[in-house]
Amino acid sequence: MYCGNNKVALSSQRQIAQALMQLIDEKPYQDITISELCKTAGISRQTFYTLFTSRENVVTFTLQEQYGYAPEEEADPCDSSLSHLCSGYSTYITSNRDFLRMLVENHIEYLLYDSIHDALSDCPCFLHSVPNDRRQYAADFYAGGITGVVKRYALSGCRTSSAELADILYDLFGGSCFS
Repeated sequence: MYCGNNKVALSSQRQIAQALMQLIDEKPYQDITISELCKTAGISRQTFYTLFTSRENVVTFTLQEQYGYAPEEEADPCDSSLSHLCSGYSTYITSNRDFLRMLVENHIEYLLYDSIHDALSDCPCFLHSVPNDRRQYAADFYAGGITGVVKRYALSGCRTSSAELADILYDLFGGSCFS
């Protein structure tokens, strides 16, 4: 994915991302071709492949640009408590329900997993007490759990409140399911 500062390239990336979201409203993600995406965005295939490597790359770009969340963005970035993590992600889930539902309905929620994993791995405060050799396991565990909760939330109609989701995440990650 292009990560430079060229204004024209950045504008083209946004056009492509908008075109993909428009097409996903009309048909399943799996049925969208690169040619159709380029036509809708008004760009050439060469431009597409200069900026992105795949449709998944466009979704990843959209996640980063519009729907990204990282624990360090909170008001108290170094509150690395489990309660803080669960509350932050539950708010994120309910605030972005339509986009997250689209990921689940199109079977591409694994891209959310990657985004959450990267955010947790990059956060200077989260997992700071976990030994380095276990840090990636912990990031995998939390990213998988949050993604699983997003999937269940979407499949059940996005009816669970943010507070309920925070409690669910806290109970799951805190181990209370095993009492």
